This record gives sequence, C-alpha cells and structure tokens, in this order.
Amino acid sequence: MQQAWTSHSVEETRALGERLGASLQGGEVVLLCGDLGVGKTQFAQGVARALGVQATVLSPTFTLAVHYEGRLPLVHYDLYRVVHPAELDGIGFLAADDPRTVSLVEWGDRVPVPAAIRVEISLQPDGSRRLVVDLPEATG
Repeated sequence: MQQAWTSHSVEETRALGERLGASLQGGEVVLLCGDLGVGKTQFAQGVARALGVQATVLSPTFTLAVHYEGRLPLVHYDLYRVVHPAELDGIGFLAADDPRTVSLVEWGDRVPVPAAIRVEISLQPDGSRRLVVDLPEATG
C-alpha cells in the first residue's frame, strides 16, 4: 500500500514521522530515502517522538547507529558513508536482540532490506517536500 503526503515545514515533516511512528508495533524496518537535506532526520525525529524517545535525535552519520529507549526500542542508522553493504557486518545491522525494536535507516536505499517500510522524500519546486510511504504487503 502506498500513501503520499506533502510537508511545507520542518515541523510538518516531524509530524508526518510521528504519524507513522504511532502506528509501529515493533520489529519494523523503516527505510528513509532521498537526497541530502530533504528532511530524513526531521522525519526520524517525529518517528522517535511517537515512540516515546526523550533524547535528542540527530543523524548518526559518523557512528552509523544510535540506540534509543522509548515505548519501543529504536535503532537509528545512517548509511550515508557506507559504500558497500559488507561494511555493516561489524555493527550488527538490523540484528536486534529484541523483536520489538524498530529500525530506522537513513539512506536506506543503499542496502536491500525485504519487507521494509520505505519512505521516499523529495524536494518539490515550491520548496515543499513530497513524502511517499510504501508499506509492505501484509503476510499471513
């Protein structure tokens, strides 16, 4: 299923992230895709807010992953500097011990992840952001 949203501000982008985050049950992988500066981190902040994360959420560009506690555990990845998926082997990428953990992956188009929620964010000519959310097909 696909949903499309438009954001006209940083706070609207966060609110859309919060909307998605409120629907998460745990175990989901959310891939954030789009060019540099389109709002992936702001969207991630909204998801984290919905998950009850109290810490300040910043893009983990140099650490690759940051773990947060909330109503559900959250691991926030940033793959901007990753050239090859094998570079992720040492950080336990998507290998959470707790099946309730939500994985949020900036630059998520750099690695193949089946059954993930994909959020494509693009800058529009008027300065707004278009967010297209692809939810995986339900199984079972």
